[in-house]
Amino acid sequence: MTTRRFLLALVLLAVVAAALTASAAASGPLIFNLEGPTAIAPGQNAVFNVTASGGPDGNVTYSVIYYIQGTNTSGGAPLAASPGRTSGNRTRLQINVTAPTLEQTLTLVVTLDATPQGGVTQNVTRTFSITVVKPITLSATFHNGGTTTAVNITVRWYVDGALVGTSLIRQITSNADSTATFDYLPVGLSAGEHTLRVEADLDHNNVIDPAKGEVVTSTIFYSQVSQPATGWTILLGIGVFIPVFLGVVALRRRGQR
Repeated sequence: MTTRRFLLALVLLAVVAAALTASAAASGPLIFNLEGPTAIAPGQNAVFNVTASGGPDGNVTYSVIYYIQGTNTSGGAPLAASPGRTSGNRTRLQINVTAPTLEQTLTLVVTLDATPQGGVTQNVTRTFSITVVKPITLSATFHNGGTTTAVNITVRWYVDGALVGTSLIRQITSNADSTATFDYLPVGLSAGEHTLRVEADLDHNNVIDPAKGEVVTSTIFYSQVSQPATGWTILLGIGVFIPVFLGVVALRRRGQR
């Protein structure tokens, strides 16, 4: 009886060890997330982060193979005939994509391989959509009517009430002008009337206080959208320009009252 119990215990230990080994060999299916821009200007380079999770445990080598597909990929890279490749032992890898010269909707194809030391490779392939669209150059000129230099002015750009980006003016000397610009990618911008709002934030607290010389202004612009295959046409041409209270509102140095 004692011998049988001993043998049974050994069998149970073997089963537990096998289960632990199997658990250590994999922690769920291999998946990954892709972080990066959903829109790129023609010819622009963009960086994406591929972050792996699940898959084999232990000493694992991760490899990424990727390329773009589209209606006309001239000027774009990498392509299926010569895909991009990168690898490493960390779960996060960077890949680089160059947009074609023509506006279109691209498909980015990414394959991730995970190879444990002495184990079997797992892989997964996913596709992602990227819009290639010409930017609208938003421009606003600010005037400092004060006696001191305004420094590090945060300019926030809103289209139809949604924040689309920020830019920074390093300084505006007394009684001088400075122009801020921002390249806005009009993804999903419908034809018709739109509102552009610009804010100048001196103390970077996300609150516009006219008593501090901070300003906000808005204007209307119009867009006309052609067929998606040929891209966007902006009726105002290469940019939208706003003179922001020129000669009226003084921008003061942070901390001045």
